[in-house]
Amino acid sequence: SHSMAAPGADAGQRLNEVVQAGDMAALTAFCEEFELDMGHASVTLPTSCAVYKAHLASYLVARDLDSARFLWKRLPAEVRQSDPELGALWGVGKHMWTGRHGDAIAACAPQVGAAWTQPLAPVVQRLREQLVHHFVALIARSYATIPVEQAAEMLRQTPADVAALAADRGWAVQPGPGGGILQPKPLPQEAAAHDLRMGQLAQITKLVAQLQ
Repeated sequence: SHSMAAPGADAGQRLNEVVQAGDMAALTAFCEEFELDMGHASVTLPTSCAVYKAHLASYLVARDLDSARFLWKRLPAEVRQSDPELGALWGVGKHMWTGRHGDAIAACAPQVGAAWTQPLAPVVQRLREQLVHHFVALIARSYATIPVEQAAEMLRQTPADVAALAADRGWAVQPGPGGGILQPKPLPQEAAAHDLRMGQLAQITKLVAQLQ
């Protein structure tokens, strides 16, 4: 059994190193190669789960939802059932898939009663930051003005967090109750880069209707 333990320890160590380096493309490549090289068959179940979680999270960070869905579908049943974090992570993916950006952001928060485990935690934190950034860009393209409280509700952030995000982006804030009124402005590269799907606009319309 020693021969099986050694690759597992090695894989866990290498996974930690790749995550700490912070290069998400390199993380995806590591996990894909590990799977193609049949690495999951030569390690313990906890190590296999750790690699699968990083693999799934790296696809979500890249917004590669097709690859994320196919990975989820081919996960062995014992892997899915043994690690609740995998299901929680896929919950984030499902919210992204259906355009529920606020729910996706909320689902990235530490799980009730437990924080995300290492080495997954920093990858989920990166994912959460990207989701917030993406949704803020979407709001900037969809609204000429929006109350701070409404933006906070949509982004699942505190009004103070939203005010800080707005300040970082150079948005004007008109004084008013509940933190005031934001005047979003998209960054030039975002206006060109983001392809607004009609489903996302419909989702925002629905959110606004719910909040009014």
